Amino acid sequence: MLNPVLRLGAPLFAALALTASPAAWAQDSYAGTGDTLDMGQGMPDYYTVQPGDTLWEISSKFLGNAYYWPRLWSINDYITNPHWIYPGNRIVFKMGTLIEPPQVELDTGGPSRDGYVVETKPLQEVTAECGPDVRFDTVRDARSYNAPGFLAEKDDLDVYGTVAKARGIQTYLSERDLLYLRLDDPDAYECGDVVSIFRRVKKRVKHPTERTKFGGLYRVVAEARVVHRYEDYVTAAVQVSYSEITRGDLVGPPTPVTVEIEVGAPKGDIDAVIVERVQDETFTLGTGETVFLDRGRGDGVRVGNTFYVTEQRDEYMDIRKEDPELPHAVIGRIVVVRVDEYTSTAVVTDAVKDLQVGNRLTQNVE
Repeated sequence: MLNPVLRLGAPLFAALALTASPAAWAQDSYAGTGDTLDMGQGMPDYYTVQPGDTLWEISSKFLGNAYYWPRLWSINDYITNPHWIYPGNRIVFKMGTLIEPPQVELDTGGPSRDGYVVETKPLQEVTAECGPDVRFDTVRDARSYNAPGFLAEKDDLDVYGTVAKARGIQTYLSERDLLYLRLDDPDAYECGDVVSIFRRVKKRVKHPTERTKFGGLYRVVAEARVVHRYEDYVTAAVQVSYSEITRGDLVGPPTPVTVEIEVGAPKGDIDAVIVERVQDETFTLGTGETVFLDRGRGDGVRVGNTFYVTEQRDEYMDIRKEDPELPHAVIGRIVVVRVDEYTSTAVVTDAVKDLQVGNRLTQNVE
């Protein structure tokens, strides 16, 4: 068998030989039985490696035979490479048991050894925050939000007339364009009056999990100011457009769209469900979008109330179906900007993922 020290190369062997220190104990006879190296009376249980030591030399000095180094290596299995042992390592001569494992220690102090330093770092204690998965509980300063939509029964809808024609060749109209309105009572309007332009985008809104119905969904597309009256037409200039205007859109009383409101942490015990959205389903439902709740004034909801959007889901297991056995996780926050008797209009202020119709809302996460 080739001496393992020779495998390191002549330069390294020479360096080790020059720095080697003599063993602290005399050699004695060796008889190997099983996983124990019997060295006779008075021998220590371990040896601390000195500069220049090799397993070959340690085996020769303590066991009387350098060729016993593989057995010595097998007992000290923390040594990953038999050619690399370092001053301060402890070499044991007996395989430990589960009750009395071998005491293998590393000298962690002093300068580095051949570029290697074994460092120990104490575990740091931190103050853990325990409780449900809640976020978005900070106060957001007052800012403007647009909620260009509302729910209404047809019989409760106040319609003045329609956008009959317009000045220009474009199909879609926007700010500064002139609209020619055909109104039921054109004499009732004077220059400067403001009207809303809106359209129905869904005939009937249904609750996603119950049989409740909430009327039609309407989108406010613009605000216009009356500037002239001629024969049966009332001319109005578009002041603000929230989306494109088309001929045939409905005209009605001014409907507030932009609100300025502060957003705080949800407080209360009201639960609700998102039953509809203003934006088309092809678009993601995220921050800034308008949603409608199945709770209103009669349920205690007021303008400025906030709700957490929650889910119970392991998306890897099932991306569509929720698991009621899992805890609630907060994925968003909404603020109420308009309240009707049985429904509310709200704006999404925070979200960590796309929201959807059917998401549950709560003011208290357990």
